Amino acid sequence: MEQTLIQSEIHFKDYYDLYYKEMYYVAKRIVHNHHSAEDVVQEAYIKAYNNYGHLIDQKKRRPWLRTIVIRTAIDFYRKQTKYDVVSVESGEEVGHILHCPNHSVQKQIALRFEQEELLRKINLLPKSMQDVLKIKLLTDEKDQQIADQLSISLSAVKTRLHRARKLLKSGD
Repeated sequence: MEQTLIQSEIHFKDYYDLYYKEMYYVAKRIVHNHHSAEDVVQEAYIKAYNNYGHLIDQKKRRPWLRTIVIRTAIDFYRKQTKYDVVSVESGEEVGHILHCPNHSVQKQIALRFEQEELLRKINLLPKSMQDVLKIKLLTDEKDQQIADQLSISLSAVKTRLHRARKLLKSGD
């Protein structure tokens, strides 16, 4: 029994060396990242090793392993692309929710800095434009609702939004 286990481990190591590069490229095509692909292949090989005794037809070991790698990579990719909820604080406005893909912490931090920079630029606009633009961005209300809320005309809302956007674009 112990001899069979040792022989199986030696056989599996050959199996690992033989197919590693191919399985790495299969995983990388799905997860699009070198380190993640390595993690996927390692996890897939662990799954394969734990179930290697159940593989009856040794001629099918390559497609069997490839299937394990593909499924593991898809699971990994799905976990990485789930949406996280990030709280965004803007001036007096606290607790607005923004959905961010969880690709990386760096991307979330970059997004946060971009939002802060945008808010800084909005705060440099004239007060009348700030009010209209903040309501539009934070609540996505229709122009008529903004006009009613601020007790100004619809054309004034449209003009202020247009001018505010134009000033923000020219400030870049």
